[in-house]
Amino acid sequence: MKPTIFFASIVILFLFTVPFVFSQNSSCIYFFYGDGCSHCAKVEPIIRNLESQSDYPVNVRYLEIYNNRSNLVLLNNYFDAYDTPQDERGIPAVFISNKYLIGDQPIIAQIESLAKSEDAKTCPSLEQISATGAAGQKSPTEKLGTLSILTVIGAALVDSINPCAIAVLLILLGALLASGDKKKALKAGFAFTLSIYIIYFLFGLGLFSVLQISGLSYWFYKIIGIIAIIIGLANIKDFIWYGGGGFVMEIPRAWRPTLKKMLGEVTSPFGAFMMGFVVCLFELPCTGGPYIFILGLLAERTTMIASIPLLLLYNIFFVLPLVIITLAIYFGFANIEKTTNWKDKNIRVLHLIAGVIMLLLGVLVVFGLI
Repeated sequence: MKPTIFFASIVILFLFTVPFVFSQNSSCIYFFYGDGCSHCAKVEPIIRNLESQSDYPVNVRYLEIYNNRSNLVLLNNYFDAYDTPQDERGIPAVFISNKYLIGDQPIIAQIESLAKSEDAKTCPSLEQISATGAAGQKSPTEKLGTLSILTVIGAALVDSINPCAIAVLLILLGALLASGDKKKALKAGFAFTLSIYIIYFLFGLGLFSVLQISGLSYWFYKIIGIIAIIIGLANIKDFIWYGGGGFVMEIPRAWRPTLKKMLGEVTSPFGAFMMGFVVCLFELPCTGGPYIFILGLLAERTTMIASIPLLLLYNIFFVLPLVIITLAIYFGFANIEKTTNWKDKNIRVLHLIAGVIMLLLGVLVVFGLI
């Protein structure tokens, strides 16, 4: 064999052998996390810094679960194999040999010492083993499922039957129908509804971003249940004692003359569209409660990309009664006077329905059921 060929064979063998030997002597860590998880964001830089250190090799497998169903299933399999209690399960989660750490503080405090241990060279196994671990503050492992989608729709319907938006639409349509042009009223009703949809969607994205970027989503999630209970009790109060205490969950009475005057000056669909943006400023105090509740839930449990379709869905149900009323009046199934009388007659019942649903949602959040 020629010396050059022999030397080349030795080099190739060395290049293939060294990584194998190196990998056998490195620590093996499985890190489960979720995009948008605030607790995971605190842990990830620590793990990456540990991985970059040269005094001892660390091999980390990064497993994102919010957008990868297979990784979520794998995480639950590891929880089962390690006999992790249900109330401790969450992310971020780290598995090293026969040990696990869940939550930001336990991982930050113990990951380095565990990674340097001799046991860490054995990769985690799904076989039933005797495992030990620690858990601290964590985020949910699941993204929104069927129950939570129903929660989104339920909160949107509560928002939609609030008398505020319905009253504003009736004032607007009444002013336009006074001119005798039903087609213009139809277009104006749709334009007004579209602008409400757009501004509420954009407001939702903005607040969602603030909650996640600021890192407040975890704490906000903790208090939205209490907020929902307060909103629910306030609406139930309006059913029992309408106007009692000097306020109702509606547009403040002092604002109504100004709002009615502004709506009466609208003469075109474009004007109705622009007025929708202005009206949102009046409506937010009375319609924002359920929306803020849902935004708090989404900010803690989903990413921006995952939340967009849910916010689009929420706002479809939010404006649905406005679309129905506009079509009913245009096709003659209802008129302004009868619809207004129906709203006034049933306003307390609407408050009761909204109150009971919000109270139920708040209790479910407080007890960790959603």
